[in-house]
Amino acid sequence: MHKPLKPLKNFLLLAALLLSAGAQAANTPFEITDNMMPGWNLGNALDSIGGETNWGNPKTTQAMIDAVAKAGFKTVRVPVSWDDYATGSSYTISSTWMSRVEEVVNYALKNNLYVIINVHHTQNGWLNTTYANEAAAKDRLSKYWQQIGTRFKGYGDKLIFETMNEPRNGDDWWGTAETFAVINSLNKAALTTIRATGGNNAKRLVMLPTYAASAYDHQLDGYTLPSDAMIAVSVHGYLPFAFAMEVPGTSTFTDTAAIDGLFARINTRYVAKGIPVVMGEWASTHKSNLAERIKHAEYYVKAAAKARVPALVWDNNVFYTNSGTTDVMGLLNRSTLSWAYPELITSIMRGASTWTWSSSASSAASSQAASSAASSSKASSAASASSVAASSAASSAAASSSAAASSTAAGGVVASYTINNDWGSGYCASVTVRNSSAAAVVWRASLTVSGKVSQMWNASWQQSGSTLSFEGSGWNSTLAAGASLGSIGFCATR
Repeated sequence: MHKPLKPLKNFLLLAALLLSAGAQAANTPFEITDNMMPGWNLGNALDSIGGETNWGNPKTTQAMIDAVAKAGFKTVRVPVSWDDYATGSSYTISSTWMSRVEEVVNYALKNNLYVIINVHHTQNGWLNTTYANEAAAKDRLSKYWQQIGTRFKGYGDKLIFETMNEPRNGDDWWGTAETFAVINSLNKAALTTIRATGGNNAKRLVMLPTYAASAYDHQLDGYTLPSDAMIAVSVHGYLPFAFAMEVPGTSTFTDTAAIDGLFARINTRYVAKGIPVVMGEWASTHKSNLAERIKHAEYYVKAAAKARVPALVWDNNVFYTNSGTTDVMGLLNRSTLSWAYPELITSIMRGASTWTWSSSASSAASSQAASSAASSSKASSAASASSVAASSAASSAAASSSAAASSTAAGGVVASYTINNDWGSGYCASVTVRNSSAAAVVWRASLTVSGKVSQMWNASWQQSGSTLSFEGSGWNSTLAAGASLGSIGFCATR
């Protein structure tokens, strides 16, 4: 049984957690998201309506989170529902409940895990995303985040906020132009409120959900992000639906295209443009088909890793199966502290082991790659620098791009970049490399950029002054005649 610590010991532990959580100072959101894979959800606990144990789960303990960390998970998402504990027109949150949420957050931080808290379930339709309800929803959501933000503003980068969970209008999971506009407005209001609480919230990573946390093209078309340096797109993906959610659906995993399409969409629209995405929930419901669920889990997590999207599996501690029951997604038996399907956890870890992204180490990795090719890079940089002024092809490309610059490297390789996200003190940009020659080349290129590059993906790079020199990362180092690469990008601080 968990016993309360003595006041001094409790204070010292909290101080240590705050210091350790604040030790890192992320300059870009990728420095956080690149270290979050794989993740786990504490489902049906603090998000339960009517109390933490009202949906049949035991009270969350330090030992539970210790077991999650020991299994190899790097992130814990703690869904939190607040309505039962908020009173009056100011929606004042009970100090007892706020302290309980903080206690569970500290369980994760004690294990050096990333931890996400949010506004999860809402009651009586107060968060319905219609124009008629927008002002009231914005008022309540902002008052929640003002209090949450104030309580946690001293915590460091390991704590992440998520503004809402699957926001939508009632049971409409598809959305309209109106509901998309309201979601954008609510996300902006919550983010503004969080930033205004000060402390580390001025630079905390905040996850902003799409409509219903879905990622179909029409929903992403209606989704806009505020201009901010430390935000991430928040989506969920229980796919393929017939296998993962639908009952009876199918118990055999064969539809890999649904997963591939999902990650291709979010990578192309966001990750490749310097905006991280977090897959906050995914899973498959139990249909007495463990072998198929193992195959699905490994494939899903590998696809997420390839797309540079950390994926957090949903675990609601539900193991019973009845006819027509979905959401049977228990993994950790919270009473025995044992994993019900250890083979499934192993498959998740196998998938996560294919993650190759590392923003925090990108400079060191790039320096190592650069030193092995120093002489050729210098020659390439010199050729590129002289071509910047002389190449009409580069000038043409720059003129046709918004907030873009380009250069031509030796061998007919043309590189250009377009700034996709600019917050004043820094920016992220997507890079296109094109082989304009008549033969395949092992390409190298350079660009003139402003500021100091903090990370670059899908390329090995080095920076000297305003010259950013880069080349392929092995798998993409050869470029066919007339072909282009559009999966490269970088972030920089000014």
